[in-house]
Amino acid sequence: MKVLICYFSGTGNTRRVVNKYAEVLKQRNHEIEVHRIEDLLYKEGYEKPDYSSCDMLGIGYPVHAFNAPSIVIDFVRSLPKQTEKKRAFILNTSGEPLKLNNISSLKTRSILKKRGYDVTNEYHYCMPYNIIFRHTDEMAYKMWNYAEGIIPLDCAQMLNGEKHKLGYVFMGRPMAWLFRIEHWGGRFNGKRYKVNDKCINCQMCVKICPTNNIKIEDGKFKFGKNCLMCMRCAHLCSQNAIKIGMFEKWKVNGPYHFQKPTKEEENKHKRYCKKAYKRYFAECESRLGILKEEK
Repeated sequence: MKVLICYFSGTGNTRRVVNKYAEVLKQRNHEIEVHRIEDLLYKEGYEKPDYSSCDMLGIGYPVHAFNAPSIVIDFVRSLPKQTEKKRAFILNTSGEPLKLNNISSLKTRSILKKRGYDVTNEYHYCMPYNIIFRHTDEMAYKMWNYAEGIIPLDCAQMLNGEKHKLGYVFMGRPMAWLFRIEHWGGRFNGKRYKVNDKCINCQMCVKICPTNNIKIEDGKFKFGKNCLMCMRCAHLCSQNAIKIGMFEKWKVNGPYHFQKPTKEEENKHKRYCKKAYKRYFAECESRLGILKEEK
């Protein structure tokens, strides 16, 4: 079977999950093709895949304000309509395991259906924040450790033809519509990004911006109106030199390494979504326990 996965990843969490999917599917002798959505939409001369030749299409993204990022919506709208219905699956990531994240795919699923795709499977993985606050190294390691363990189970479920949808959320559709204001808000706030005097002019932010929104004019950094609030520029800046407008107090700088920590850290946010995390990790442990018994 040929599987095509198209994904957007702000700071690397969703990319990590997608790469694990590709690894598992290749091990099971399936043909895998992976593309970044930003390349498909914005990279000049980029060779686009033949969507009609794949047996299954996967869409990956980080949840933005309980929705798919606007770049993902734009991408699925751009897909050529299929003459025969094709299977599709969605995988998404977020920093907290709240059920509200289940509404993030409603718009994407609706558009995919109109383009001739049947979304039969959908999966959510908890990965550390790149905005709001920084998770401890221990929590980041734990999140990835569980995700890495259950992804092969999810792949097996999907390949076996078992359908899986995320749970229904009461009033989910109007709530998703309301929170979609983030798409506009991101563009509004993104124009208020600034570079401070810590900047060493490496111009990495210009090179990595997924929408080419950062430019240098007359020696000054200019932030345009196409910001996704993906946090890539601010999160990955080696000098922590980018101020993110109204959300500066929520900024998280520096990549996660997902290694088991060698020393204990103080968790200043241990009460945050405590019950939701406990439930999520318990569900992961239950599924991994079943896997160990089967082995």
